Amino acid sequence: MKVYPQDIEEKLGFDQIRVHLIRFCQSERGEQLAKKAKPTERYDVLVRWLNQAKEMIRLKGNSEDKVSFEFPDMDEYLTRIKVPGSFLDPQDFHELKRGVNTLTSWVQFFKKKGGDYPELFSISNAIEIDPNLSIHIDKAIDDRGEMKDSASRELSEIRSSISKSERAVRSAIQKILKKAKDDQFTDDDSTLTIRDGRLVIPIKAEHKKKIQGFVHDESATGQTVYLEPGEVLDLNNQVRELKYAEKREVIRILIVLSDHLRANLSDLKSGAGLLEKLDFIHSKALLADFIDGSVPKVENTQAFSLINAAHPLLYLSHQENGKPVIPLNLVLNRDKRILIISGPNAGGKSVALKTVGLLQYMLQTGLPISVNEESKMGIFSSIFIDIGDTQSIEDDLSTYSSHLTSMKYFLEYTDKKSMFLIDEFGKGTEPQFGGAIAESVLSDLNKKKAFGIVTTHYQNLKKIGDETAGLINGAMKYDLDALEPLFELEVGKPGSSFAFEIAGKIGLPNQIIESARQKIGSSHVAYDQLLNQLEKEKARFEKLTKKLEEDQSDITKVRKDYEDLRNMLEEDKKRIIKEAKKEANHILENANKDVERVIREIKESKASKERTKAARQELDQKKSKFQEKKAVTISTLKEGDVVRVIGQETTGAIQKIKGKQAEVLFGAMKSIVSTSKLEKANASPQVSYQKKVKKLGIDISQKMANFEHEISIRGMRADEAMNRIETFIDEALLVGVDEVRIVHGKGHGVLREIVRNVTKGHPSIASVEDEHADRGGAGISIIKLQ
Repeated sequence: MKVYPQDIEEKLGFDQIRVHLIRFCQSERGEQLAKKAKPTERYDVLVRWLNQAKEMIRLKGNSEDKVSFEFPDMDEYLTRIKVPGSFLDPQDFHELKRGVNTLTSWVQFFKKKGGDYPELFSISNAIEIDPNLSIHIDKAIDDRGEMKDSASRELSEIRSSISKSERAVRSAIQKILKKAKDDQFTDDDSTLTIRDGRLVIPIKAEHKKKIQGFVHDESATGQTVYLEPGEVLDLNNQVRELKYAEKREVIRILIVLSDHLRANLSDLKSGAGLLEKLDFIHSKALLADFIDGSVPKVENTQAFSLINAAHPLLYLSHQENGKPVIPLNLVLNRDKRILIISGPNAGGKSVALKTVGLLQYMLQTGLPISVNEESKMGIFSSIFIDIGDTQSIEDDLSTYSSHLTSMKYFLEYTDKKSMFLIDEFGKGTEPQFGGAIAESVLSDLNKKKAFGIVTTHYQNLKKIGDETAGLINGAMKYDLDALEPLFELEVGKPGSSFAFEIAGKIGLPNQIIESARQKIGSSHVAYDQLLNQLEKEKARFEKLTKKLEEDQSDITKVRKDYEDLRNMLEEDKKRIIKEAKKEANHILENANKDVERVIREIKESKASKERTKAARQELDQKKSKFQEKKAVTISTLKEGDVVRVIGQETTGAIQKIKGKQAEVLFGAMKSIVSTSKLEKANASPQVSYQKKVKKLGIDISQKMANFEHEISIRGMRADEAMNRIETFIDEALLVGVDEVRIVHGKGHGVLREIVRNVTKGHPSIASVEDEHADRGGAGISIIKLQ
């Protein structure tokens, strides 16, 4: 892949990305791969690199797939045991065992789950590792890197004898030291010490001949000698002989272990190569987490669609300072290949250009990038950039000459598979000539069908951006009221430099600004004013559009609530009419039976006057009783009564009665219901609700006892946070608390915004506000429930 200039990585900031990548590697060979990583133009190679990184990211996030992510170096130790008869020391085996364990872990993992991670499995080359290697090392070497007593029966016996002999020596020499203190041959605070590996006692020089023994050393002043008493000389010699035997046995065991490793040297070397590759790929996964990156979709074409892209280094810098990064959204394709970005200085033009360049370079090096994973990226055969001051003292080139040298290279080597990035196109010379040359260069690059981004202040470049196929204008948004950049790219129109407005804000005298307006000419001023006016109108239109969308959303929600209520009432109406008809039929049937019975009784009594009068009175009483029953429901209902719709369990409280209509509050929803459809309920709405909860098997008392009034959603993803907040509010409403706290931290304000969105418009939430500044401020939301 061809790149220009040679220091492209420093100019784009990739050298700093590489530093992080190397830092995430654990092994020297992994670091070497990170240092040598270069971009590729081969689609198949790039897809393989990115899929390896994507699988490693997925593997790290999957708690079910267990594998070791330790990648220690093994090469040094494998090289040292290459020669027959050579051996490693216990500490070396301890370090090597870490690598063997990691390697064994991955080999076993690939056997079980290799099909789920095909690209990672492809680099394993079906390596086989003797599972007994770690077992043999574990039997001989402990976790501190020392030889175990149990490494062999002989070693255990030797060390046991050493321990006994050393105790005998110490006991004997302690007695001699005590006597020397009693005879004042040494100081009272003197203790045993070791010289040349042998236990000795300090004796005053003038008394050294009074104790038989061998002098091993003396103090710096010569006033004290370190003497090994003759009585323990043989015992010390015995200890020394045993230690020689111990050393020989340890070496014998190490040679056996080394021979065992040497027999598996070929597989271990292949395994070491696998670990270095896994270490490098693992560092990519760590980098993705570090820069909030992902692996986008890659297509074998020259185009890209960036969604919520961010400059990785800017993201890291802002994260440290708690500032948000304004995302970049940009699409370039065959129809719109070259973007011309204009706008005020310090508005973000160069950052947008460098973001595209750095992300493309990182991607083609096989690294995750700071974009939404739904982004689509192409692949370019060459990337050329002209960014920053390229003045060269050595080559006697001015800044503009250096720019022209870059343009010459671009014109010579650019083709339809190239990407070029030019910052402040045409600067460094007279605007009239610089703009003309820049326009000609840009036209030629456009004819070559190349892709690119340029930043400029030149009006002629903005003009051809609107008029020429393949080119498109873009502007960095600017707040005209506050005269501050918004750092957001808007594609489709050129931007103004806002030179006069910024000059006015800074405080330049008005007469100077007006004089400048006259000198520049009416056409230039009118064009700039037109852009400014267009920006204002667009900002106003966006506000109105946003307000309209919010209103539309509210209307949709109200309409849905209305439809739900209407459907519910319609169902209730049908059910009540059905039940009323059923009851009427039942009443009519009973009434007919009563009439027939009365007629029968009259006939049987032969229509006596008294019996006929009694029967009529009985029928009148039944009629009166039925009418009273019908009227009592309506007449006895009043505001505050707990009622329910006849035939339903849900209870509510009457808010007010108007004629034959009652406004009833069922939970958080108000309904207008005919009083004829209501009946009094024995339980309060809360009691009825508690009964329903109890039916569901929920212990409210226990819920209230265990309920925490505060939760933290720091570190959660957006979907996790939303689910946690909704569940938390539901539980709070269930147990009936008045106020809760959600800790989300300040950060970029994303989690705080999620809290506001989830709670906005909730019928049971009275208010949401920030905690007092002394107790967390904007990092904590206080939610009051109603």
